[in-house]
Amino acid sequence: MEPYAKLIIGAIYSDPNWLMKAETEMQKQSWEIQRQSQELPFDLTDYYAPEMGTGLKRCFLSMKGLQSIEDSVDWKIKTSEIEKKLSYKGKRRINLDPGYLDFSRVVLLSGKEGSHKIYLRDGVWADLVLIKDKGGYRSFPWTFPDLRNGCYNDFFLQVRAEFKSERSFSTEIS
Repeated sequence: MEPYAKLIIGAIYSDPNWLMKAETEMQKQSWEIQRQSQELPFDLTDYYAPEMGTGLKRCFLSMKGLQSIEDSVDWKIKTSEIEKKLSYKGKRRINLDPGYLDFSRVVLLSGKEGSHKIYLRDGVWADLVLIKDKGGYRSFPWTFPDLRNGCYNDFFLQVRAEFKSERSFSTEIS
């Protein structure tokens, strides 16, 4: 059986208008946004400041329907194209990190290598950032600080419930 999951996208930006423009581009990829997390300050690291400035925020989006995990590299390629389209003089105005959520994990896709990341193909690595645990999610030492502190756990639990519901529905009709 082919593995399916919920497509999620983490967005980091300073101006919410760039998020709206990115959402328009996502719709052109036939990605329909189902849920958006609260927008929180992305201020526990200054990694993106040289490129994107200060006052950064992050939110997560989940897409309607189930997606084949086998297509995950293509998600990263498509979000990178959206980032480039919205860039100015080679600097991104929004950072989009696609990934997926299933019964037991949250995985983000990265264009950067890391000792804990698994290479997939075409310059894309899978980064296991959270695993489902009793009552929530458990992080790892390499998990982004804002994910490590649990501030998006409620969002991920809601998306997981949607995944379970959609998964049950899709198996009933097949």
